[in-house]
Amino acid sequence: MKFKPVILTLIFAGLIGLALYTSQKESEEAKKQIPAEQNTGLKPGSMAPDFTLNTLEGKQISLKEYRGKKVILNFWATWCPPCREEMPEMQKFYQDYKQKDVEILAVNLEYSETKPEKIRDFVKEYELEFPIPLDEKNTTGKQFRAVSIPTSYFIDEEGIITKMHIGPMDYKFMEDEMQKMN
Repeated sequence: MKFKPVILTLIFAGLIGLALYTSQKESEEAKKQIPAEQNTGLKPGSMAPDFTLNTLEGKQISLKEYRGKKVILNFWATWCPPCREEMPEMQKFYQDYKQKDVEILAVNLEYSETKPEKIRDFVKEYELEFPIPLDEKNTTGKQFRAVSIPTSYFIDEEGIITKMHIGPMDYKFMEDEMQKMN
């Protein structure tokens, strides 16, 4: 009868092992069944997280609305010198590519602005035509980890991030990134 506790322990350990193995397999199967939209993240190859913000004109937009287009998602502020440097380049790029299913969403980190009217003045001064969503509470900026600005994400037609870039962009850089998406 000395073997009875040993046998019971082995059976118990085997049942625990079987339960863990089954649980792991079920978890792996569940992951395979998760729709691509739930595989969100910020790394290249991940689905860009959706957000909804109001534009400077008061229109509500969400990133998901732009599926089917390539998107440059840019985070900026009026007080940021590198942002000021890249805006004319972004405007020229937008003019040349807007008819080619390319969109620029330039999210202003409004929470960081000293006066919200500065945003309108900035847009007018630089003659910006692309949508300017306003991140009033820094929810989208935090979501996309836009700590250093400008920060930009290149997103393909299916909503997948292809590149993240910190710092100002010029026309050639944006053009090169768009061509890599083809």
